[in-house]
Amino acid sequence: MNTIWRVDIHEFHLLCKTNSKYQALALLIERVVQSGGLSSEQKLPAQRILADKLKVTHGTVTRAYDLLVKRGIAYAKLGAGTYIKQQAQPLDEFDDTDFASSMMPLMGQQQIIANQMLLLANDQSALDVLLRYKLNGDVSHQQRFKAWLGQKGLQIAKQDLIFCQGAQQGIYTVLDVLTKPGDVVVHESLCYPGFYQACDALGLNTQSVDITDEGIDLAKLEDVCQHNNVKAVYITPNCQNPTNVRYSERVLNDLLALSKRYNFFIIEDDVNYCLPEKWRLPLWQSANDRVFYVASLSKYFAGGLRTGYILAPVLWQQAVLKSVHSQCWSVSMMNFELLARAFEDAEFARNQELLADEIRWRINALKSLLDKYGLSAHFFGLNAYLQLPASLPMHSLANQLKAHRVIVRTADVFSQNGAAQHNALRFTLGGPQTRNAFELGLERVEQVLLNLNQELDVVI
Repeated sequence: MNTIWRVDIHEFHLLCKTNSKYQALALLIERVVQSGGLSSEQKLPAQRILADKLKVTHGTVTRAYDLLVKRGIAYAKLGAGTYIKQQAQPLDEFDDTDFASSMMPLMGQQQIIANQMLLLANDQSALDVLLRYKLNGDVSHQQRFKAWLGQKGLQIAKQDLIFCQGAQQGIYTVLDVLTKPGDVVVHESLCYPGFYQACDALGLNTQSVDITDEGIDLAKLEDVCQHNNVKAVYITPNCQNPTNVRYSERVLNDLLALSKRYNFFIIEDDVNYCLPEKWRLPLWQSANDRVFYVASLSKYFAGGLRTGYILAPVLWQQAVLKSVHSQCWSVSMMNFELLARAFEDAEFARNQELLADEIRWRINALKSLLDKYGLSAHFFGLNAYLQLPASLPMHSLANQLKAHRVIVRTADVFSQNGAAQHNALRFTLGGPQTRNAFELGLERVEQVLLNLNQELDVVI
């Protein structure tokens, strides 16, 4: 087991400018592991030797090693030292590149949840509470989730958060309380396919309205309202799925005015990931009597936890709770407890920063590739929406990508009944779980684009 590793003292001092010394050392080692400079089962230098080399205290190195253990990067052998832990499995070049599933790469979420599981396993009083029926969680869950949302600027006073098993259940529940079979609900012409499934299950009459560069087309929406008794309008204003359109403040204000004029409610879906500098307060914050807000942590942390929540107008809270209760006697609170604990751990905030940095890098990498071949996509959060010229049909390009082991979504997946009104592809940046897997995906995409260019040259 090789123990030869020369610490980069210059980089350590640079990291110390923005981190405490032990955090800087832990970050330095983590980066070396990610770059392959330290391999699995490799022993880290003895703490006193490394402390002398960096001219820091022995305790600084001890704290750094402890932090690496907490993050799942290293492990300690009693009396033998600290070793690098087995990292992600090597990339299989025959695996498909998943540019279709909207989710985050795992960059430490596993270890955060594992740590909270260990703490919870030793908290008998918390387990006693969690293992009993609770329709909408414990008081502490409300407090901790509200505190976390408060850090983002979302102020919740009278309303309770209504917990649900992911945003899909939240969308279904809100539609269930607002409508009856045959009622008209309006949606963006391209939108989340799960919305259609919920409407079909409830027997609703769905009406699509085009999307402009500022959001839903208000003139066409008003025309629908003039000819129908619209019960609800479903929108994704922060980051429209799949087009990545961000609603303007003007459209949001005018939409709210229309909701009052024609007496419909707004269902605001905020599940899609936004980079922290682009996220904004929901419309619900200023109109909590007209708006049902549905969100989750699926695309911000991990989809498998199924942790969604609803903010409903006060007068509708009990109806929403009753609908959730009819679907499941009580929402399982184990995952909400784990996340509530994670919110209070500095590793959660750090993980969110790592994910944001990775998504920014992936946006720039894919944009550079598309620019190279004269293609322009609209980027926002996890998704890239690539509108194609008529000469390049989306299904043809999607099939060529699939032949090169790249999976993407065609725009018709997001339209009502699969109507192909838009010629576009949606790439999701979070599917590949590692930087190497993402780069392999880009190489595959470039091979397809290169072949297209060669075919065009032959035609010319």
